[in-house]
Order: sequence, then C-alpha cells, then structure tokens
Amino acid sequence: MTIRRRCTGKCKKGRRCLEHLRFDVMWRGTRYRVPVNEYAIPLMEPRKQRPIQSMEEARDWERRFIGEVKAGLDPQRPPSPRKPNAKAEIETVSGFLRLEALEDPDEINRFKASSDYAEELEIASIHCVLERLRAAMNWGLAQTPPLFTKSPFHRFGVRMNKKAETVRDRRVSREEEKRLLDTALHKMNDGVHMFVGELLHDRIIGALELCCRRGEMLLIQNKRVNWDTHQIGIPGATAKDKENRRIPFNPKGRLAAILKRRASLGPEAFVFGNTHGAYQPTIQTAWETLKLMADGLAPKAGQDGVKWNHEQLRRLDLRWHDLRHEGACRLLAAGVDIRMIQLMLGHASIQQTQRYLNVTDEELRKGMEVSWGQSLRAVSDG
Repeated sequence: MTIRRRCTGKCKKGRRCLEHLRFDVMWRGTRYRVPVNEYAIPLMEPRKQRPIQSMEEARDWERRFIGEVKAGLDPQRPPSPRKPNAKAEIETVSGFLRLEALEDPDEINRFKASSDYAEELEIASIHCVLERLRAAMNWGLAQTPPLFTKSPFHRFGVRMNKKAETVRDRRVSREEEKRLLDTALHKMNDGVHMFVGELLHDRIIGALELCCRRGEMLLIQNKRVNWDTHQIGIPGATAKDKENRRIPFNPKGRLAAILKRRASLGPEAFVFGNTHGAYQPTIQTAWETLKLMADGLAPKAGQDGVKWNHEQLRRLDLRWHDLRHEGACRLLAAGVDIRMIQLMLGHASIQQTQRYLNVTDEELRKGMEVSWGQSLRAVSDG
C-alpha cells in the first residue's frame, strides 16, 4: 500500500480525512513521498482542478504515480516555473522554431508533401502530426496575448483528407496466433528470458478477447473483474477517451481461466502485471523478441544486431495494436452487431469503428453463403 495518511493534530476527520493523504513509494533504493493533492491537482484538466474526493480516486492516481516512478521519472520534481514575460518567451522560441512560418499554409503543405520527414512516413502519420500542430495552434490563439495571429488550417489552406489514408488491414491468422502462443510458453518461459513467456501468453489472449488498448489492459486490476455479470471495468482515468466502460468476457473461455488464476494475487493485483501482480508499464522488448522467435529467428545483440532485428520486425509488420484490431474483426465475423463492437472498443462514433474493421474474403464469402441460404429458403417456402 503506497497511500498513507499523515494528519496533523488539528485534523478531526480521522480515517475519513482525504486532505492529508500522501504517496510513499520505495523504488530501487530511493524513496518518493508526495502529498496526493500536490501530485494530482496539477495533472488534472484545466478548469477541472480540485482536491481528490474519494479513496478510489486516490488509488487511480496511485497507479499513475507508481508508473512514473518505475518508468524513471521523478514525481517529486516541481513543475518548471512559468516565465513572467510572455512576449520575450515567444521571441526566444521563434528564433529557433520560426513560429511565423507555422501560420503560412504553403509552408505546412510543403512539409506535408515534399519534406524529408514526410517521405519516410505514411500519410496517416503525417496527419497525426498535423492534428497535434492544429491543436497547439488553437491553444496558442486563445492565449493572452495570442501566440499566433492566424491558423493555416482552413478551407483554403491546409486540409487533411482522411479518405486518402491507407487503412491498416493487418490481420492475425489462427496459425500465427498459435505460433505466438506456443513460442511464448515453450521457448520464452525460461531463465534466459526471465520467465516472461507465460505472462506474454496471457497478455496476448487478453488483447484478443478484450479488444482494449495496451495501456488500458495493463492497468486492469482484479477488483475490476465482476464475476456476477462477467464484465471487466475500464475506469475513465485509464482510458484514452476518459470514459468508463465495461467489457464482457466468456465465463467458460480461455480468458476466464487466466482471471481465476490471477485472482489469487489479491484485489489490488494487476491481472496482466508481473508474476507477483505488480504493475508493469511496458512489455515492448519482450513482445519484439517473441515476434522474432515465433518466426524462427534468433534476436541478435550488438549495434549491428539491433539494426538487423529492426529490419526483421519491419518485415513482419505486426504491432501489438493489431491484436485489438483482430479481436474486433473476429467479433464482427461472428455476427456481433457493430454498435456493440463500438462500445467494446470505446470509439466515439460508429464511423470510426467502420474504418477500423476489416473483413477477409473468406469471412465475406461465408457471410454471403448464409444470406444466400436464407434467400433460397424464403423462395422455396413461398
């Protein structure tokens, strides 16, 4: 437990006191102690900053605090002081970044079409960068004094054509899934790989069955699993869209077996954490090793080996997010209504879900065969 209560003599709330809670974590010989409100309030959304109002909310911030500590950050570090002279700050930055060029649509379109950066990336990645720039400039226009005089993103300026993006259609076949799972259990569950094989096996199943994002999945705790309704709660504090949602699971499926086994670690343990149930913020290195070994390749060491490993991973073209995508596509192929899939994925609109899903030719053929059979029976009955 990393949340401690340190009330002064004047405090009369006792165990109900939320004002004097503090995080107290020991990690690799260093102790991190920060009052909960001093940590949480600056990180809250603007105009929504307030003291915490419940122990449940404090525990949500506790997970983020521990994640920062284990990621090598220092939550005790005070925020950088804001410069009093905003105009001087703008002039200093513009000397390096040429902020006035960001207001010119021709400059942005030139970056989008013919820059060295754009030549190495797909149009979807360029749009992602431009969307962040647009949000930053809108924020700058709202400051006092404004950081910009105008925005280049308008009807006759910079436009982002989403239809021109190539929708990623990488699917994970049953055979590829089996190779990944077998490799995790039989080749990576040893001392050389720090016995991560079984944990990776469970996480792959979790990604396919729950269809949630990696960050959301790694933050699922046993207390979020409801065995009465067979649902797993995803709190808004850990979700990308900041919305609470519940994901159902099959009580007789392979995920249920994992949930039962991990339940013995206690309600605060993380379902997809380490062996002891502690939160594990990243699994990227183990995931890349698994992809190479599942393809029959041995990862190489050294600078040349790292370059070779990246080349092979680029050739395999398998991302962790593809597991979430594959799970959703399998639900669609099984006949689940797309509106239900939208709620499960946490998408804001049905259009986003439609662009997200891909149906293989074989699944389309099977679906059409069902439709043809129903049409023939209707004609014969008539």
